[in-house]
Amino acid sequence: MKTLLFILLLVPVAAIAQPLSDSETAALIARIAASRAGRTVQADFVESKTLPMWKSPVVEAGTIAFEPPNRFLRKTKNLVVCDGTTLWMYYPEFQQAERYPLGGRGPGQIFAALGQALRFENLDEMFRVTATRLPDGFRIDLLPKSGLLRRVVRSLQIELDSSLRLRSSLLTGKEGDVAETKYSNEQQLPLGSVRFSFDPPASATVVAPFGEK
Repeated sequence: MKTLLFILLLVPVAAIAQPLSDSETAALIARIAASRAGRTVQADFVESKTLPMWKSPVVEAGTIAFEPPNRFLRKTKNLVVCDGTTLWMYYPEFQQAERYPLGGRGPGQIFAALGQALRFENLDEMFRVTATRLPDGFRIDLLPKSGLLRRVVRSLQIELDSSLRLRSSLLTGKEGDVAETKYSNEQQLPLGSVRFSFDPPASATVVAPFGEK
């Protein structure tokens, strides 16, 4: 009787999460990447960000979009946009625009890696990848391998539903900061549907924080 009870207790656990093998993980990542190939992916999001020094989380809502090979857009009251060469961070409230070369120091490299993660392209270049099958989707766990990303990001966890649409992500930083994001209304659009370029307003001050040209 005790043995039967023990087995029954184990069954729900197995049904909740099933780790995938390396080959199964590679096949899943290939499926996700193929489902997004040649398309612009756009979704709404709500993000809750916390830091150890903050009394309560900061919540933002907006739109995110990404397009191969390396274009990225994150729009809230502020704007982060990358045209594949240059990353811009624009703060309308302060009339300031920051410019970073993609893959350079600071946000350029970090956002390039995060955009690559959301496109599920060449993940093993920057991350150690594991995957888990959930009852209604999948969880992808990404651990940075090296470089600036590893010094800033502790881990990134992405969940997708059974149709391989973004459901949530959990970004944990080295300083104890956490960004939990919920996605909705994912759309796959023809290339060129979203504008990934940025022209600073004449009234904005343009700076290159790391002295990058």
